[in-house]
Amino acid sequence: MKIGIIGSGIAGLSAAWLFNRAGHGVTLFEKHHTLGMDAHSMTFEQEGIALRTDVPPRIFNVTQWPNLLNLYRELGVACDPIDPSQSFSLLGQPNFLNVDVAYQPQLPEGLEITEQLNQIMNDVARFALGAPQDLADGLFVQKTLADYLQDHNYSQTFIYDFLYPILASTVCTCSYDCLNAYPAPVILQTLLNLFGSQPLLRTKYGTQDVVKRLSRGIDDIRYGTTVCAVNLTPDGVRVETTKGQADIFDHLIVATQANQAQNFLSNPSEAECNMLDAFNYEDVPVFVHQDPALMPVKYKDWAHINLIIAQDRSAAMCCVWMNRFNPDWQIDQPIIQTINPVIEPQPDTILAGYNLQRPVVNKQSLAGLELLKQLHQHADRRIWFCGSYAAEGVPLLESAVVSSLRVANRLSIQLPDTFLPDNI
Repeated sequence: MKIGIIGSGIAGLSAAWLFNRAGHGVTLFEKHHTLGMDAHSMTFEQEGIALRTDVPPRIFNVTQWPNLLNLYRELGVACDPIDPSQSFSLLGQPNFLNVDVAYQPQLPEGLEITEQLNQIMNDVARFALGAPQDLADGLFVQKTLADYLQDHNYSQTFIYDFLYPILASTVCTCSYDCLNAYPAPVILQTLLNLFGSQPLLRTKYGTQDVVKRLSRGIDDIRYGTTVCAVNLTPDGVRVETTKGQADIFDHLIVATQANQAQNFLSNPSEAECNMLDAFNYEDVPVFVHQDPALMPVKYKDWAHINLIIAQDRSAAMCCVWMNRFNPDWQIDQPIIQTINPVIEPQPDTILAGYNLQRPVVNKQSLAGLELLKQLHQHADRRIWFCGSYAAEGVPLLESAVVSSLRVANRLSIQLPDTFLPDNI
């Protein structure tokens, strides 16, 4: 088969690798001049040393990201455990919580147990005991996260000093309004996966190494190429670019964001439009900088992952101390990545700034997933959709990989045995 793929994020690259591995011809269209998964990584000089960092920093574990890890194993990608330390504080105030186990509030010895911490710990224990049973019973399938928390009388302290800062800034990467509307079962399952004993990991050599391995052997990668029109023809799927190129493919995989796909689908069906319209996105600002004002007040309290909460508790930012994320960096000056900042770094401290987007998950997007499944079941289907939005759960690298596995499976591509069939 002749396969066209638009977009080279993890979904597009995974699909390209699967079809190339099976011996099919693959053409990959990418509007940037580098592969999309690595498009925001940056190289900069600090203290006379050239450093490279992924933006955003990518962390994962085997419980929440099983197919991503299986893909990395198939590719031979080396992974290392990371320092799991976290801090929690209100902006401009001392830390009220430091933890040394990822996403688990196990208190260090000697920390004073305040009423605030007591409420957090009690509700975490309630959640750990109750959430598995609630999922098993299926009583909250139609509930939003806000409904679930209210129905169970979780404290405002637990929600706004612990749970929402974790979810908004490191897991779901979205606003509190979006968190309120998140389907409760999605969040419950994700948190239980994160609260497990599996260590957090990073790729040892960064995203650049991953994209090199995924794209190896794919000869037709068209960088700096924007697709402007996609049409179904009797001979296949015709793809036209702004460079005046036109190609016919047996199948086309659309691996862009859902909110970009209608820009080039020339005659989408009503079902395709309804499906794509069901997925909305939120902007996610990310700064790479050196401003200590966005970190805990006391330097000795800096953790690897620092969750800084706005004074009115309406938002939280995640400040990753990249010197700890990259333990091989032999530099003294701190490098910080701040995701969803509640205040911006001072301009003279900013090394780079990005505006990323994340899919919103709510009842509407769940309906969109059902529409997508129906579209992909059509016997004469030639245009396929994949991406982080196109599979269940929190939109992460895992859901993007799963969506590409599903498309490959639908087209009878033999998948490696290591992938989990229950998730595909």
